[in-house]
Amino acid sequence: MTSAISVEDRCIDAFDDLKRSRHITTVLYRLNDSLDTLTLDFAGNLTHDELLNVLPSDPRLVVYELCFADRSGNRQEAIVLIAWSPQDISPEQGTAQAACYAALRSQFEGIDISLEATSRSDLEYNHLVRVAQS
Repeated sequence: MTSAISVEDRCIDAFDDLKRSRHITTVLYRLNDSLDTLTLDFAGNLTHDELLNVLPSDPRLVVYELCFADRSGNRQEAIVLIAWSPQDISPEQGTAQAACYAALRSQFEGIDISLEATSRSDLEYNHLVRVAQS
């Protein structure tokens, strides 16, 4: 992380839990109001539709286990890191969000896909599967 933004230990623990045990499928992170600490917002099981429904109108970083069938019909899983940045966020939020996203992308081992999303259409299931298959 950058020196200006700290990360709660629970953030790393939740990612490790998702990656190792797979008894959770979704982790949401948020920056605190002063934009200096990344905190755990949610860790649990969500379907893809539920994930889209719980995304708020302010930025979040999301780690999500995407399950899909490959072209041969075999079950596949991919861990996706998403920078959820709705278009109406402040420049300060955008800068802090981008710094956290870049740091998590390089720090979290096991991320299969990383992408930035500004609208829910960027996160449509079929789009994520196409990205995973490419």
